[in-house]
Amino acid sequence: MSTIQFIRNFIKDRDVASITPTSARCVKKVCNHIDFSKDLLIVEYGPGDGVFSRYLLKRMTPDSRLIMLESNADFVRHLKDTIDDSRAEVYNVMAGDVMEVLGAEDVGKVDYVISGIPFSFLKPVRKMKLLESTREILRPGGKFLAYQTSKHLLKPVERVFGNVETEFEFLNIPPYFIYEVVKNGA
Repeated sequence: MSTIQFIRNFIKDRDVASITPTSARCVKKVCNHIDFSKDLLIVEYGPGDGVFSRYLLKRMTPDSRLIMLESNADFVRHLKDTIDDSRAEVYNVMAGDVMEVLGAEDVGKVDYVISGIPFSFLKPVRKMKLLESTREILRPGGKFLAYQTSKHLLKPVERVFGNVETEFEFLNIPPYFIYEVVKNGA
């Protein structure tokens, strides 16, 4: 997707969090928390133009799956037009619909949830519901990895999961806090 197209989506869709795609450096930093050596089930909230998705698919095993939930129709079209991989599924839904997208056989078995959606834009009730759904879909020991512009998620994540670690990536526009949260972690 061109920079101009990305900027247009940023302007017209208030759920798009950034004026540019995430930097390669930030993608690598977030994905350093993923063990690609085994078959994985990964859910991505708000893949945008697919920067993370492509990185993940290059490293995932042949029997892994990537489920992408994107509310912006332009991004969904772009993802469907540019990602031709049987391991990838793209849904034009909001992240909050994750329980309807996943089959019952996948709930509680997701290895990683990656999210760049702007949680700061969500109303508190919607934010908590999404975090609780995220906890529910993850397997024990599974990880929620989010990249956000501030530490606004610290208290809600600690309340739902009981743990969180953060690091900062300043070589991104905008700079991001990276959250690593482990289901049933201490």
